[in-house]
Amino acid sequence: MQRFLPGSLLVVFLLPSVALAQLTAKQKQETIQWITNLQDPNGGFYLAPQDPNLDAVPQPGLRATSGAVRALKYLGAEIPNKEKHAAFVLTCYDPQSGGFAEPGGASDVTLTSVGVMAAVELGIPKEKFAKAMQYLKNNAKTFEEIRIAAAAVEAWGVKDCPFDLKPWLVDGPKLAHAGGFLDPQDGGARQLGSVAALLLRLEAKIHPEDQKHIAKGLQEGQRDDGGWGKKDAKTSDIETTYRVMRALMLLKSQPANLEKLRAFIDAHRNADGGYATQPGDKSTMSGVYYCVVVSKWLDAMAKK
Repeated sequence: MQRFLPGSLLVVFLLPSVALAQLTAKQKQETIQWITNLQDPNGGFYLAPQDPNLDAVPQPGLRATSGAVRALKYLGAEIPNKEKHAAFVLTCYDPQSGGFAEPGGASDVTLTSVGVMAAVELGIPKEKFAKAMQYLKNNAKTFEEIRIAAAAVEAWGVKDCPFDLKPWLVDGPKLAHAGGFLDPQDGGARQLGSVAALLLRLEAKIHPEDQKHIAKGLQEGQRDDGGWGKKDAKTSDIETTYRVMRALMLLKSQPANLEKLRAFIDAHRNADGGYATQPGDKSTMSGVYYCVVVSKWLDAMAKK
């Protein structure tokens, strides 16, 4: 595979072995309870607790449901009322187009990818949503679309994918770097991590030396607050941090500073057992998913 890293990213980092405080059993149970409290009685999960000052009836969402069932998996918990949640996910699927959508909304590549991942996690037979793969093949055009569609292919099974993945492996990196390489501290780690995760999720062969260079570039991009952020953003964000950590996990590498990253994740935790997407905000299923998954990867890295 063609190497796509500039020499400026080849920076050596020491990877300290640090004993980090992990979530206690009580804290994990609190998060599991937070998630299960957001079940709709008829299936699906809500994005966040209902505001008591609002009279509107809460509605379950596809994104929230996918995040909930996958977070429960990473927490080692059973998915309650699995059949109802599976039925809800199928109501979000259009067998004519093959697309998934939020209830009452329109299909797109991101939601179809989310739907595929939720359906696989819930054990829905693939033949019930098989046309979703054709939808992704036909509609994933931008880098962000190809990136999230690759996550769906990984969940489906790369070897079982019904279409040729080579165009994505070629076009994905080209689209991501069309505007040039970014500085690691200013969005470059997000860019690099997103491309690396795309390639590795689709089981592309990356030369071992290139893998080392990628890991070093990601380590270089870790900010003083412990996370990673977007271009022109002064602070890190949990979604970018999740992308970079997925790449490091797939590379079997570690961030430069595990301790700071743990503190960054802990800052998103709230007293209700949930996590916010930004420290100080209310807990949401998105915050819970990102923080639970990154915490799980941190736990595995700390044991090495």
